[in-house]
Amino acid sequence: MLYLGLKYLHVIAAIFLFGFGMGSYLYLIAASRTANPQVIAQVARMVVQFDTWITTPAGVIQIVTGLLLVHLTGLGLTTHWVLSSLAIFLCVGSLWLPVLVLQKRLQQMASRAAQTGAALEEGYRNVYRQWFWMGVLGFLGMFVIVWIMVTKMTPWQLIGLLAGA
Repeated sequence: MLYLGLKYLHVIAAIFLFGFGMGSYLYLIAASRTANPQVIAQVARMVVQFDTWITTPAGVIQIVTGLLLVHLTGLGLTTHWVLSSLAIFLCVGSLWLPVLVLQKRLQQMASRAAQTGAALEEGYRNVYRQWFWMGVLGFLGMFVIVWIMVTKMTPWQLIGLLAGA
């Protein structure tokens, strides 16, 4: 029963991590495309809150439940698919703090512009671009992790399988 409970939490955390993360990402992209500082400031404020209070804890729950599941099943951390998913998860996670910082900067820049009635400052686009591409990399990593979890295959095994087909 412990295993099934942990697996359930692991899957729910993955849904929250992926769902809220992707939702926040897409909402901030849509808001930024308006170039309206008021819209961007409001959306970015919510995105920062959701990512801080929902997405981040989901990531922590993911790693904790994943490690507990590995332990309960007797798999080693060096099992190829486990090690691959853990390495990619840590890479994606290393993008997370900078993404939160950049989101907060985007929010602050948009808030200043909205308060003064000015256009977005010149640096907004540069910060946005950094944030956008970190998101692309992060979500690509998450897609790969989900593939690994479902198939128990490393990306290299998949490439080998596809090359042999």
